[in-house]
Amino acid sequence: MSGPAILTLPASVVLALWLPVVDGPETARRAARAVTGQDEVHHVRERGALLTGTTSLADLLLQLVPAGEVAAILPRPGDPMGAPAVRSADLLDAGEGLLLRRPGNPTERCAVIVPEREVYGSVLERGELVTWVVDHDLSEHLPAPSLLLAGVEPLSQARRDIQLALSDAVDALEALDVARDRPDLADELLDLSLATLPDELLPPRLDPRRLDVLERAARLTAILDLATGDDGAAVTAGQAGARAAALAHVARSARHALAAASATRRAS
Repeated sequence: MSGPAILTLPASVVLALWLPVVDGPETARRAARAVTGQDEVHHVRERGALLTGTTSLADLLLQLVPAGEVAAILPRPGDPMGAPAVRSADLLDAGEGLLLRRPGNPTERCAVIVPEREVYGSVLERGELVTWVVDHDLSEHLPAPSLLLAGVEPLSQARRDIQLALSDAVDALEALDVARDRPDLADELLDLSLATLPDELLPPRLDPRRLDVLERAARLTAILDLATGDDGAAVTAGQAGARAAALAHVARSARHALAAASATRRAS
């Protein structure tokens, strides 16, 4: 690598981290910038409505506060992570989304927000359009609003699991002899072991325990991407598939840790 490795987070995780601290237009704009970065184009629409382009992500955040309980989930086939059944297919297609339990008058509401992505442009210059599709209230489709985040693990469990997963990843990489195909891998893994999350992704005064789990999970995700990538033609599809299968439980731990660290839970 030419410089220090930079960790990233799924957009839904960043959104879940920021939403509880939004208290006005300025923090809403800061949160939106943290989610969108510099290059992606983001729109918002309600499910079933036509995309008008009039609602910005910052405007959506202002509509969603105050947030009661919120968490990102990163579902995969066979691991829905508690996705509400009525939106499980959409969340699975996107690979991520946001669950939000909000106080209401007279009853609380449960929102689901899914980022739908579309690549545009040429091979030489591509961009990505992200449309955040919002269901403002799916409470009638849930057994109980209090169960919305039931599939998101407690932070304490995620801290234990991610530490074990890091050890498992190292053992698996050694057993798979990944370095044989990637002589530069040791240096890249060292860079990742020292990498941190950019300050602009994180809301102010984030609990250090949550930050620790986020960085461990982000490092592990980056290590898995590095180990299972094909690096041009250096790794065959069969080899890549074998590595992905061997590291599947590690990847699951990383996703569940990201979800746990993104969650804000409050008493009803």
